[in-house]
Amino acid sequence: MSRVLYFTNAVSQLMFKDYLKNWKVSPNLSNQNFHNKLIRAIAKFDKVNVISIRPINSNFTYKKLPQLVEDEFNICWRYPKVSSSKVAKYLLLNKRIKKVLPKNEKIKAIFVDTLNMSLLKSAIKIKKTYRCKLIGICTDNPNNISFTSSSYKSKLIKLGQSLDGYICLTSAISSLYNKNNKPVLLIDGVSEEYEATSKPMIEGQYIYFGGSLMEEYGVYSLIEAYKCINPRDIKLVLCGHHVNVDKLNSSIKDNKNIIYLGPVSYEDNLNLIKNSLFSINPRPINPKIDEYSIPSKTLECISLGVLNITVNNLLLKEHYDDCIIWAKSSSKEDLVDAINKALSLSKEDKETLIKKAKEKVMERTSLEIIGKQIHDLFI
Repeated sequence: MSRVLYFTNAVSQLMFKDYLKNWKVSPNLSNQNFHNKLIRAIAKFDKVNVISIRPINSNFTYKKLPQLVEDEFNICWRYPKVSSSKVAKYLLLNKRIKKVLPKNEKIKAIFVDTLNMSLLKSAIKIKKTYRCKLIGICTDNPNNISFTSSSYKSKLIKLGQSLDGYICLTSAISSLYNKNNKPVLLIDGVSEEYEATSKPMIEGQYIYFGGSLMEEYGVYSLIEAYKCINPRDIKLVLCGHHVNVDKLNSSIKDNKNIIYLGPVSYEDNLNLIKNSLFSINPRPINPKIDEYSIPSKTLECISLGVLNITVNNLLLKEHYDDCIIWAKSSSKEDLVDAINKALSLSKEDKETLIKKAKEKVMERTSLEIIGKQIHDLFI
């Protein structure tokens, strides 16, 4: 069994629940979920030393977090000391990372999130120490990152183009980074089996939307579509990060059947999906984003054996066209049509769709499948 390093901002599932409680405004949870699963996929075949740089800022309860080491099956989570001080973040990061690096171990490869400049720079430096391959994990086009300058994005792309191989979610991302014809693995995402062991968090039947609840991802269209249908015996449950919580609460205050739970832990999110009547992803069609980003929450939901509604997405349709209920757009009217279609399905038709979808997604994205593909190509 070989040993690898993995540079990320994600933390272990055990730590995440307490870590999340210390945020006044929750961070985006999608990266946490994706990288955590990818780490565990690699750990199916190789020993993973995770260098986790926990993000903290003025919205976090503490100004500092101590150095920690946490062992999990085939994974050693190594957390350097971090602080909210910008000076410490940029001047002391590499020194702090070196303190937690594994000693006297032969590292075969380093994996790094290419959307994070600090992680990327640190991984490039550490590569020289271990004299191994550096593999970029590319989940989006840096030009889609909000609140950053064009020069920052250009530098991030240029650094990412200097690596030894890539794991990419789409061929467009691969084309952006892989200018030197290096080994590349295209994956739809990473999925795992899950059996709910705790009782449902919400009583009765409900429709579920969990993830990044940004306005541009269709949450308000979904709320209006639900209000239009107004199924009294079926709730709408929303979970995840939202920048303007006051606006979200204001939009649902007149309907007691719409429940916003805020950000939840990974396990709670799975529980909520698993026990839902069906899940929905109202993210609008956006050609600038869609060719670089597969809706991971859709794959997560169908991997758990849950019926799913998703707005038309060409990348998903290539493999999952006949097992997802498609909304033509994220407009209120098209979401209403899709929801009504889901509600009108017979038990037999619903179970057929669920079974077909789950089989397809697990055949392509299970922890074992992705872990073996990474091991065979890069390790």
